[in-house]
Amino acid sequence: MSGRGLDDLIEQNETELGFLSAYGGGETPEELLESISKSVSDVVKLTIKKEGVLFELSKANLPIVPSDLERRGFLKGKLTTKGVKVIITDLGPEQKRFVERLMEFIQLE
Repeated sequence: MSGRGLDDLIEQNETELGFLSAYGGGETPEELLESISKSVSDVVKLTIKKEGVLFELSKANLPIVPSDLERRGFLKGKLTTKGVKVIITDLGPEQKRFVERLMEFIQLE
């Protein structure tokens, strides 16, 4: 009985699992910074960290709750009455919606 080699399996998985990139994950901090920068205004401070991108917004009464910052793709989240700080570690649907919601909130003010 002949088996498939490791190279064959890796090649097959790269081909079949490419759609997973649509869900976020695997981005470098630099890639995250580039993607997030396209969606935010000047009131957001973005800083590259080894784990991802630190997202800082100083604004009261933001439309988020602490559990928003505990989801996959967020790290070291802190929500206060003065704003939010969180490291975005990958850019999936939840992170995109988080950024969109905050930008929409700022535009409405």
